[in-house]
Amino acid sequence: MFERSIDRVTRIPALEPGFGGERHQAALVVAPGELAATDPFFLMADDNITLAGSFGEAHPHAGLETVTFMLNGTMEDTGGRLEEGDVEWMTAGSGIVHAENTMVSTGMRLFQLWLILPEAQRNMPPRVQILRGAAMPIHAEPGVMAKVYSGQLGEAAAPTMNAVPVTLIDIWLEPGAVFAPQLPASYNGFVVGIDGEVEAGITAEVLTNGAVGWTGPLGDGASSLSLRAGDSGARLLLYAGQPQNISVVAQGPFIAGSREELAGYYDAYRHGKFPHAGTMRPVAHA
Repeated sequence: MFERSIDRVTRIPALEPGFGGERHQAALVVAPGELAATDPFFLMADDNITLAGSFGEAHPHAGLETVTFMLNGTMEDTGGRLEEGDVEWMTAGSGIVHAENTMVSTGMRLFQLWLILPEAQRNMPPRVQILRGAAMPIHAEPGVMAKVYSGQLGEAAAPTMNAVPVTLIDIWLEPGAVFAPQLPASYNGFVVGIDGEVEAGITAEVLTNGAVGWTGPLGDGASSLSLRAGDSGARLLLYAGQPQNISVVAQGPFIAGSREELAGYYDAYRHGKFPHAGTMRPVAHA
């Protein structure tokens, strides 16, 4: 089995004003434009709300999946309500409109990840999965609680449907706890420090709150990523997935394989051909 290292470390930048006005601040956890290094993860935003109210406007997506992880607070739209610990896994595929009449709570924080889709599934029918935090399978060891939102960890297998094979785990470690989750060696992945401090990988790279540690593909077979919590314990999110090794063209809310395909998305949206996510919820795991 391969033992993974942390190959590079970035940090979530300081929050800046977001699209939602003065009460919305945001930063990029994963910046776009570096797909060769981040594949299959295109971007991830850290959105924070200081005062409850409406949030953004209805908008389309196509050619990608969005994975919205509610870290704090609530978000509600025409399709339902997401609470702390819930995840919305939306496969835009051939096109979808979401975030209609969205309302958020004071103190809301979420991570929204964009995943590229395999070429064969890029234009699949859209779907929405609501992953309720309280219903997700848990892998437990002494000093370790790992909630599996996608993929499998030991006997804990999430029911999530994936176009791209992806693992998403919320990991809580007590002070000094040691944990070594296993991943396919072919996966590219990153961990985000949410709280506390952890030593990660064979080089014991220290990751603190706001650190993003990347671990790249190693080949075929299995791998493990060693984690050792500091004196105050730690919480981190682990994202890992199979690189697709394809070229994409991105513009606005769309990711396509060519300029022609991109133009087709815009034309379909302008002609009202995208279904609305609110009419498709819930494909819920609860």
